[in-house]
Amino acid sequence: MARGLLGLAAVLALLAPTRGAGEAVDVVVIVHPRRTSQLSLEDVAQIYLKRRRFWDDGSPVVPLNLRSGTPLRERFSRVVLRDSEARLAEYWNRQYFYGIFPPPTLASTEAVRRYVASDPNAIGYLPGSEVDGSVRAVLHLR
Repeated sequence: MARGLLGLAAVLALLAPTRGAGEAVDVVVIVHPRRTSQLSLEDVAQIYLKRRRFWDDGSPVVPLNLRSGTPLRERFSRVVLRDSEARLAEYWNRQYFYGIFPPPTLASTEAVRRYVASDPNAIGYLPGSEVDGSVRAVLHLR
């Protein structure tokens, strides 16, 4: 009897909803607190595709990415850049011929938050739960 209950519990645990790759991750685009208070989805896409390279004051924009394959980056790529990571890799391979390189990649969301907090020209993205007073949220992707 106990064995049957353990087996049933194991099956139910496998079927229970968990936050997986297919589930939506709350993504927030962040900038330094001295930067603009809002950016549109199109603005952010243009920045991350390096089609817009300067802030309104003329200073260079520094977009930051997370490592490829993370759920947060996959969601950001799908929602903001409207493409898969594989197709974006092809896009960047073509851009190399024009001397245009992809945004730098940082190892963690903590690294992105710290970089954006310290550089007024930086822009990045985090899970909504990791946004604090050191950065300014400019776009929420739900």
